[in-house]
Parts: sequence; C-alpha cells; structure tokens
Amino acid sequence: MREFGISSNSLSGEIPTGFFGSWPQLISFQVQNNSITGRIPSEIGLATNLTYLFLYTNNLSGPIPVEIGNLVNLTQLDLSENSLTGTIPSTIGSLTNLYVLNLFYNNLTGSIPKEIGNMTTLAIIDLNTNNLEGELPGTIAELPNLAYLSVFTNNLAGSIPQDLGQNGLLQNVSFSYNSFSGELPRGLCTGFALRNLQVNSNNFSGSLPSCLRNCSRLHRVRLDSNHFGGNLEEAFGVHPDLVYLDLTGNQLTGTLSPDWAECKSLTYLHVDGNSISGGIPAALGNMTDLHDLSLASNCLAGGIPPEIGKLEFLFKLNLSSNMLTGSIPSELGELDPLTHLDLSGNELTGRVTAELANLNGLLLLDLSKNKLTGEIPDQLGNLNSLQILLDLSSNSLWDDTTKS
Repeated sequence: MREFGISSNSLSGEIPTGFFGSWPQLISFQVQNNSITGRIPSEIGLATNLTYLFLYTNNLSGPIPVEIGNLVNLTQLDLSENSLTGTIPSTIGSLTNLYVLNLFYNNLTGSIPKEIGNMTTLAIIDLNTNNLEGELPGTIAELPNLAYLSVFTNNLAGSIPQDLGQNGLLQNVSFSYNSFSGELPRGLCTGFALRNLQVNSNNFSGSLPSCLRNCSRLHRVRLDSNHFGGNLEEAFGVHPDLVYLDLTGNQLTGTLSPDWAECKSLTYLHVDGNSISGGIPAALGNMTDLHDLSLASNCLAGGIPPEIGKLEFLFKLNLSSNMLTGSIPSELGELDPLTHLDLSGNELTGRVTAELANLNGLLLLDLSKNKLTGEIPDQLGNLNSLQILLDLSSNSLWDDTTKS
C-alpha cells in the first residue's frame, strides 16, 4: 500500500505501533478530522518514503517523536489542532524537502529550534497558539522560500531577526499576542509582496518600515497595542486591496491624508489613541465600504466633514476625545445602519441636530463633554433602540422640563 486516507470520519482509538513498519512504501498517510487518541508512535520514523503526513484535528497527545526527522521525503507535515506537548524536536531540521509545516493549536513548549533554518524548501510555517517561548531564531530569516510565518499567541519575546523578509517573498506575517520588542525589520516587505501583517499586542517600538507604503497588495494590517512612533504618512500610501487596518494604541504622529480615500476596499479603520493631528479629510466620505471608523483619542481639530454622511454602510463612528469644533453635521442622520455614534470629549458647538433621530438602529449615542447648546430635540425620545448608552451630559443643553 502506498497511500492511506481515511480523513473526516468518526474514527477513534490509537494509531497502531506496527502500522508503519508493515507498509514501508507508504507515501501518504492522511487521517485528519477524526477522533484518534494516544501518541504519535515513534515507529513513524520507519515510513521514510512518506511525502504527506496529515494528522490534524484529532485528539493526539504526548510529544512529537524525534524520529519524525527520518521522514526526509516529507513535503507537507500537518499535526495541528491536537493536544501535543513537549518541544519541537531539533531533528525536524532534517526535513529539507518540507514545504508546509503546521503545528498550530497544540500545547507545545520550549523554543523554536534553530535547525528550522536547514529546511530550505519551507514556504509555510504556522506555529500559532502554543506555549512556545524564547526568541525567534535568526536562522528563520535565512529560509529562501518563506512566504507565510505565523507564531501568534505564544510566549515568544526578544527582537525579530532584522534579515526577515529579505527574500522578497513574504506575504503573510503574524506575531500577535506575544512579547516581542524592538523595531520591525526594515526589509520586512522587500519585494512588496506583503498582504497580511498582524503584529498587534506586543512591545514593538520605533517607526514603521517605509516599504509598507509601496505594498500595494496589502489586505489586512494590525499594528495595534504596541509603541510604534513616527509619521503615519510615511508608512502608508494607496492600498486598493486593504480591507482592515488597526493602528490603535501607539504613538504615531502626522495627519490623515486625503489619499486614504483611495483605499476603496477598506471596511475597518481604527487609529485610536495616537497623536494624529490636523483635520478629518472630507475625502474620507468616498470610502464607501467602511463599516467601522474610529479616530478617537488623537489631536484632530476642525469640523466633522458632512461628507461622512455618505458612508452608507457605516455601523460605528467614534471621533471622541479630540479637539473637533463646529456643529454636528445633519448629514450624520443619513447613516441608516449606524449603531454606535460617539462624539464625546470635543469642542463641538451649536444644537443637537434633530436628524440624529432618524438613526433607528442606534444603540449608543454619546455627545457628552462638548459645548453644545439649545434644546434637546424631542425626536431623540423616539430612539427606542438606545440600549447601551445615551449621554448628553457636560454640555449646555435643556429640554422642556428644564426651561425657566
């Protein structure tokens, strides 16, 4: 027998220890998506002709056997979504024909072995959601074909090897939810192939790689909850495929360029908690796919552009804790899908526009801590959808019950 495939059944029990010795010509062993228990037998090292080994989404436990390093013909190894423990054996570095290495969603501990740098064919490494610790080995940056690297949700620390990305092929990088520090490699996006960059919830600092600006294929970017600084405009340009961008909780400066309007596919834009200054460009009203826009806790000034009212798919708008002035545009009442509107903590003046009462799906309305005056529109009383918050406090508003 050369191929064994019984994936996606309801098989249980353990892998027989003598199985691999009985079938030395086996090139494919695929038993993923079952309920197989027990350990991966060390005898698996006898199946030296294996090219595909898929054990993912089972209930396997115990360590990855060191004998896995005997499978020198493997091109794809997927042990993900099990309960494997122990360290990644250094013998894995012998798998020089391996293209895909998936070990995510296990309970692996220890460091990533430096021998991974010997696997020169490797294009995909996914080790996310384990308990790995230590630094990312410098040898990982030497992999000439690496295109996908995911190590999010581990206990990794230290800096990222500065040569990472120099091969010009990196498309997907995820370091999220670790304790990495230092700067991102300057050449991370050499070749401009990068599509997904997720490094949120670490301790990164310094400026963002300037090569990001020329990555026209960017699709999803999360840099939130770090200590990045520098000018926002120097890192981002026109990204027509960008769908999701979160820069929340950094120390970025600069202004919001009208060029952001050319990111026509953007649905999620959060730049909260930085030091962005200047005004809100009217051109943002052309980002018609936006669902969630938050520019809170910055140094933005000037008025709220009426053009924001053209964002017909917008669910959440948060412009709180800035220095915005002028009146609340009546055009915001045209945002039919809106569920959250927070304009609190600004210097807005004038009356509360009665058009806000048209927002029948509104769950949260916070206009507090502004300089609004006049009578509270009776129509706001018809917003029965307001279930989370209605806050008009710290203004100079009045209604019929407070008239003198």
